[in-house]
This record gives sequence, C-alpha cells and structure tokens, in this order.
Amino acid sequence: DGMIIKYNATGEVEWAEGIGGTDSEQIESVAETSDGGYIVGGYFKSSSIDLGNGISLTNKGNLDGMIIKYNAAGEVEWAEVIGGTNEDKINSVSETSDGGYIVGGYFDSSRIELGNGISLTNKGYEDGMIIKYNAAGEVEWAEGIGGNKYDYIESVAETSDGGYIVGGYFESSSIDLGNGISLTNKGSYSDGMIIKYNATGEVEWAEG
Repeated sequence: DGMIIKYNATGEVEWAEGIGGTDSEQIESVAETSDGGYIVGGYFKSSSIDLGNGISLTNKGNLDGMIIKYNAAGEVEWAEVIGGTNEDKINSVSETSDGGYIVGGYFDSSRIELGNGISLTNKGYEDGMIIKYNAAGEVEWAEGIGGNKYDYIESVAETSDGGYIVGGYFESSSIDLGNGISLTNKGSYSDGMIIKYNATGEVEWAEG
C-alpha cells in the first residue's frame, strides 16, 4: 500500500493515510498546495481503491497512474486515474500558480483517454508524458514524449514565466517534440533530457 504521513515541525505525527487495495500501490510524489492541502502522485495495481468520502479509484488495465488531492486534515477531495491497458505511472506532481497541477510520468498503454476530449497516443514502447490539470482535477492539455524505444519523465516543475521544466531520460534514437525541436540520442543506451514548455504546453527548447 502507498502511504502519506503528516508530521509537525518537531517530527510528531499528526495524521496518516494508507492508499491501497488487494495488490501493489506506490506513492512517488507529494507536494503541499496553496490551500494548505496536499497533492499526491503515484500508481496502483489493485482493481479498485476506496479513498473515503465516497471517492474511489478503478484500475483501467494492468497498472495505472493516480493523482489524489487531500485537504489539510488528510481527507480526500478528488482523485484521477491515468491509465490504459498496460503499465502507466506518475512520477512527479506539483501545484501551479493558477491553482492547477502539472504531472509527469510515463505510459506503456497504446492510448490513454484523459477526459475533456484529450488523449495520449504511444509512439513506441514506453513514452514520457506531462499533463496539466486545473484546480478541480480536470485535464487542460497533455503532451507525450517518445520515439521508438523507452522514454521516461521523472520530474516536472513550473517556472517563473508560467511555463514548465521537465526532466527525464530517453532510449529512443530521436524524439520529435514539435515546433521544429527534437532530441537525438548520443549513445547506445539512454540519455538524459530537459525540456522547456510554455504555459500552453508548446515546447520552447530541449537539451539531450
């Protein structure tokens, strides 16, 4: 089971929440939000997880990503599943200045439906992904980052200009990021990558 634990300034526990069902679940990223609550990202394999407050997660395939919003007292407010028929994971999540959230991870499913008519389509084996949600947990835009092999996003963060900086690594020989910008692998295995996006998810520059 995944877990989140809230400690006070002197290291004494205030509350804790377990996140799990009948199979394997893992929490990869947690961040405080401007309302005093917390945004949590990870992945789960159980067929379903009861989070309380009438909110649950239902697995769409093999292993799905998840993001969960808690209030300051550790009560769940909403949750979203990110997944298709194969393994899909969330590695990083943080709040953005507009009250929304930027999420990063990777997906092996051929296609992931995110809602609001937005989807991700896999270009190879495992592709990196970044997803922008609004404050209510509704998807605003998403970008897949991948080529012909394995490509992963490990970390995402907002920048002072309202854009986003993304970090990870890629095994594909090349990745077309759009706007005439691409990444080319310099070796025989995986290279690191950082990618800068603007506020609407358009790539500005990238370094391999």
